[in-house]
Amino acid sequence: MVRRRDALLLAAYAALLISLAQLRPFWLDEALQLIGSTRPDIRGVVQWVVRNPGAVPLGYLTQHLFIATFGLTRLSARAGPAIFSMFSLIAVAGFAREMKSSATSILLIAFLVLPMQLRYAVEGRGYSEALFFAIAALWCLWRYAAAPSNWIAVLYAVLVAAGLYTQPLSASVQFGALLVLALDRQYKIVRTGCIALGIACLAFVPWYIYAASAWRHEIIAGEYSFTLTPRLLLVLLREVSGDGYVASLSLLAAAALGWRHTDSRLRRFLLGSAISCVVCTIAADAAFGYFFASRQVLFVLPALVLLATYGLGSLRQRPWQSALVVILVVASLAKNVSYFRSPGEDWPGAARALRSATSSGTCAIVPSPEYEELYRVFDPGLSGSFCTESDAAGPVVVVASHYSLRTSLARITRVLAERGFRANGETQAAGLRLTFFLPGS
Repeated sequence: MVRRRDALLLAAYAALLISLAQLRPFWLDEALQLIGSTRPDIRGVVQWVVRNPGAVPLGYLTQHLFIATFGLTRLSARAGPAIFSMFSLIAVAGFAREMKSSATSILLIAFLVLPMQLRYAVEGRGYSEALFFAIAALWCLWRYAAAPSNWIAVLYAVLVAAGLYTQPLSASVQFGALLVLALDRQYKIVRTGCIALGIACLAFVPWYIYAASAWRHEIIAGEYSFTLTPRLLLVLLREVSGDGYVASLSLLAAAALGWRHTDSRLRRFLLGSAISCVVCTIAADAAFGYFFASRQVLFVLPALVLLATYGLGSLRQRPWQSALVVILVVASLAKNVSYFRSPGEDWPGAARALRSATSSGTCAIVPSPEYEELYRVFDPGLSGSFCTESDAAGPVVVVASHYSLRTSLARITRVLAERGFRANGETQAAGLRLTFFLPGS
């Protein structure tokens, strides 16, 4: 009966994802991924991926397959994340049954409504896909520890490697889990697990060698930086659920209460995976000088939700834990409604605005390190509408978005002024500030 309820829940969730995937326009990170995944061949996709700090090819290639098959639409660009979110739901349910959880349906509801999880389930990026590989690999490791099998060890290595090639930080949960097994003196299990993890990491080395220097170059060009301050911990606390303090604190408190009722080996296993995810993420950001983003710790969610809902069974058995889970679900639903009802960024709309601004022969200048492809990916006809501040001959429009660097905009304005251009008005459209200049007479 439980399995039937879970199947119905999964079907309802699939229908919800199809609806949500078509609500919001593409925002910047989705547009940047689409520049790569809409390239005509795999080689072009890979060449674009290395230009994005920390980017790896598998999520791009998944999206490329859907777009090449169905054309570029909101649904085709977001189909991969939605499908892998459903796979994650199945993996979480399987892991819960492995734990002998008596509240699988409650667990699934809490997991699917988490704002962080639901957002990336309908966002055209690779995080949802990486989350599935992280959950499935962690489940494999737990199963291997309970009943060693060669095929599980091989599957574990494959899943970790797939996660590394989708989002490298997805592998961070494995280190803490293996450390806990070592502390429990399961040395044979740990030896095989480390060998499998090592093979997966070795499989990732060629890509790292190929892309690392480009990552560092783009981080410097984008003027990114990392600073470890107490505020980072507050951001982590607030955003771990994707909702803010209400959902995050209720999730953590419910996980703490669930800790008391969880098998000692299992709870250490889950906590170790969550801690290693946070530690590895901060260490990686510090090493590369990249800014911390809450999406990087998306992979702690399965462990926290499993702990938060473990052993609930009847809502009357553990009232405080049950109340916290209810608060988590309600707060998450409120955040989701707010998020999906808000307009957000609209880069296809920005492309239309730029088309209108350049329709009379005006050329567009896009400040570095932004890309002209941000607009061309949605309107290929804009290809001949761009110029630079150094070669502009006629009327120009300088395109500034929320992400434009002030130093780049100041340089463009200075060069245009030195060449005799004068400002001729400004307008706002689709999140862009369009400043027009005319050449001197």
